[in-house]
Amino acid sequence: MKKHVLIPLCTIIACALLLTGCTSQSPNQSEPQYADEAFIASLAKGYEARDTLVNQSPNAEKSVEYYEKIVDAELSQVEQYQTAQFKDSKLQENAIAYINALKDQRTAAGLYETDKDKCTQDWQKAYDKRTELLRLFVDDYGLTVSGSHQDSLNDLVSHGKKVTRENDEKAAVESLAASIVPEFTEQYSTYTGKATVTNNTGYDFDTISFKVELFDESNVKVETTGMYASHWLNGETIVLDCYTSVQEPPATVKVVADYYQVAESN
Repeated sequence: MKKHVLIPLCTIIACALLLTGCTSQSPNQSEPQYADEAFIASLAKGYEARDTLVNQSPNAEKSVEYYEKIVDAELSQVEQYQTAQFKDSKLQENAIAYINALKDQRTAAGLYETDKDKCTQDWQKAYDKRTELLRLFVDDYGLTVSGSHQDSLNDLVSHGKKVTRENDEKAAVESLAASIVPEFTEQYSTYTGKATVTNNTGYDFDTISFKVELFDESNVKVETTGMYASHWLNGETIVLDCYTSVQEPPATVKVVADYYQVAESN
């Protein structure tokens, strides 16, 4: 007589629940690993390494190797984050911009012995960008360094604030220039331009000037003249004049910012 082994239904259910529980408790391997905090920590480490090298050799003979070495001290710590995943997309964007600024400095360093003018120009441009971003990392993401490096970081952050302020001023003035549309009328056989303009930049100007480029119907530039204003307050509307020697009205006009001096805040 054959014997039949019967497994109780409750035993089957219990085993199924146990297996389900074990599965649900296993780690989720697809959980993203964000680099936000790690990047800020590596940035601080790289900054300190670079600053240490600079302080160790204040009178060192400058060379391609010297500049590459100080950049590499920082770049080696943060370059890995070029393709990392960040939770904060804006931080990721700025991290990549910072890494690229370091790479631009390293490229500029390679010109030190062959084209010092371009080396200086490119190095300064990358330095300005780097300091702008350092200010942002300090203010928005809590970047800190050890006490021995704090003074140098303060100096760079201060420069970054200056760069940001100047860039904001420049953008506001360029926007103002683009809004100026002079109208030309004939006076004594030549044409004079006038434009009624409101200073909506958010800045007071001690002085400001614009180049006014005049083009004929063939899009040939026939003359460059100017418009000027002094003590122009934010929100104030004035009339700008430009005088020309052309005897035909220009077909098109382009106004570009030339020079400006923002009034100091009281």
